[in-house]
Amino acid sequence: MFQSTHSNRRNRPTGQTLMARLKADAADSRRPWWVRVLIRTALLAVFAAALGAGAWWVRDRWVYQIPSLAIREIVVEVDGVLAPDEVRRLAGIRLGRNILSVDLPKLRDRLQLHPRVAAARIVVEFPGTLSIQIRERLPVAAVEPLAGSGIRARYLLDETGHVIMPLSPGTAPATAVAAEAALPRITGRGPVSPEADADTLAALRFLREHSQRPEGALPDIASVSVGVPGLLDVTTLDGATVRFGGEPTSFELQLRRWSDLRATLAATGERRVIRSLDLSVSQNAPIRWLESSTEQPATTPATPQNRPRLKRIPRRTHV
Repeated sequence: MFQSTHSNRRNRPTGQTLMARLKADAADSRRPWWVRVLIRTALLAVFAAALGAGAWWVRDRWVYQIPSLAIREIVVEVDGVLAPDEVRRLAGIRLGRNILSVDLPKLRDRLQLHPRVAAARIVVEFPGTLSIQIRERLPVAAVEPLAGSGIRARYLLDETGHVIMPLSPGTAPATAVAAEAALPRITGRGPVSPEADADTLAALRFLREHSQRPEGALPDIASVSVGVPGLLDVTTLDGATVRFGGEPTSFELQLRRWSDLRATLAATGERRVIRSLDLSVSQNAPIRWLESSTEQPATTPATPQNRPRLKRIPRRTHV
């Protein structure tokens, strides 16, 4: 009596079947995956744009308007001939500007475009001080190549071969102008390009090594000729000609030999003066003497005391 009939099987609950059909219909009506990705990306973009606009509004309408962050002082520190007012003009920063609105890398790059600026350092000192520190290029030699038209143009080189135009009278302290006018000359260069070639860089390295010798140990340099490749013909202010050669790393040894020779002559009371010396020869360097009784130096001797020199003089000003 408990067996199921055909009518009972037809009247069985159909909830599971209906649910399966609904799921199938939902799966069929679902959007493609790329449409969903596109919608999500658009929503994220709108959110990011709104966030960026809000941050910009907060920065310009609130942060940049905080009175305590206004620039109240600009400190300029230089170590050469540049005037602090010129550095401020190049910087283009006015007092009262919000200190957070200054693009420090861009300001540094703008200052380093000046031909006399080797490096610039910008320091923000909260709440309202902007410090600008300038390290200038220090010229070590002058070049006067003869142009094709016969006009001689003079420019300066620092120890790296960077070209610097000479100071004009009235634009810098008179001592700095005189010191640049008295710089050693590099001769023997052609008028093709002001860029330093290998021999010119060797001459600059020699002048740097010479300047590091004890004061008075060697005579001052009047000119360095690079006319012979691989050799430097140095003329001193007392009229002597000394030839240097080899790699730039050997200049220190050759300068020491020259200094020792002069010290030996002074210790023995030798009155003869060196007229020419070839230090490019490592052993038994050829030497010619200038007899004081029969010959006179080609140039007037100059002492370190009466020849102006360029020096780094740190200067710090506040505005």
